[in-house]
Amino acid sequence: MNSENLKTPSTEEARERGKKGGIASGKVRAEKKRLKEAVESILSMKYDSETGKKLTGYEMVALALFNKAKTGDVPAFNSIRDLTGEKPKETLEFESQEITGIKVKFVDKSNRSNRKEKDPKIVGDYTPPTNTEEK
Repeated sequence: MNSENLKTPSTEEARERGKKGGIASGKVRAEKKRLKEAVESILSMKYDSETGKKLTGYEMVALALFNKAKTGDVPAFNSIRDLTGEKPKETLEFESQEITGIKVKFVDKSNRSNRKEKDPKIVGDYTPPTNTEEK
């Protein structure tokens, strides 16, 4: 680290860096979108299955997941359970009890004296109010 990289960029430099970051971010988003569309396209196509029926990629993946779950693969079973909406809900339960009898005492931490100031040059005969005085 040196003093060069600790300097605050000018408005123009900040704008230029922001522009470059925005362009790079747009390229990454576009690439992710193309990948998603390619995968969706592959999964939507029809394939010959072992049973001789034509199945979509989605159906083939579901069948493969089902076959894994049949052999006792617990993560595969959990995936099927979650996909079908059978995932158990995670809830927290607690008992609520009313708390009574608490006394709150306010403490003046302003370091101000509660007694009258004797030096008239400072405040005269005035004693400042504190938040501990009751009305």
